[in-house]
Amino acid sequence: MRLKSFKTFFLVLLFIFVSCEVSDVDKTAKLVTISELFSLAPGFEWFPYEFNKYLPDSTVSKQIDSLWKLKRYRFILFVNPSCNCEGTQVVFPMIAKCLKSGNVPDSAIIIYSMLNTSYTHPYVEKFKVRSLPSCFTEIDSSKYFSVVDTFDLYKLKFPGKFQMEHIILLSLQK
Repeated sequence: MRLKSFKTFFLVLLFIFVSCEVSDVDKTAKLVTISELFSLAPGFEWFPYEFNKYLPDSTVSKQIDSLWKLKRYRFILFVNPSCNCEGTQVVFPMIAKCLKSGNVPDSAIIIYSMLNTSYTHPYVEKFKVRSLPSCFTEIDSSKYFSVVDTFDLYKLKFPGKFQMEHIILLSLQK
């Protein structure tokens, strides 16, 4: 009986590893869209659930909407397709939800999927992606505001005071 239990355990473990495996042959970030993420793109099956779970402050969302309409900035995200990366599975959907709640159109949300920060991407000469997920607000096509780095810093300096939508709004006030 123990041998059968061990075989079953081994098969389940093997299934988990194979089902979460993502090819790492090409080291170039791949462009993905919000609609692809809702279509359960491989490695992003968790995205719709996490996106729907987050409820941004509606007052801040209205401010994001107003400022975005004036400035027309773009948001560039770098994310990790994964089965178990907690940071990606919470922070990235939170950012997407804040942007969509602020009526930022999909055309202004550029998402690159990459397994690690060493991948090449079209912005490699403009800024360095230090962690995944990362989000940059592109200001006037020449300046970049790191939303996630700022969020992490504010979380340490002012625990519980700032939500993701506050940081996105801050990036639009630059």
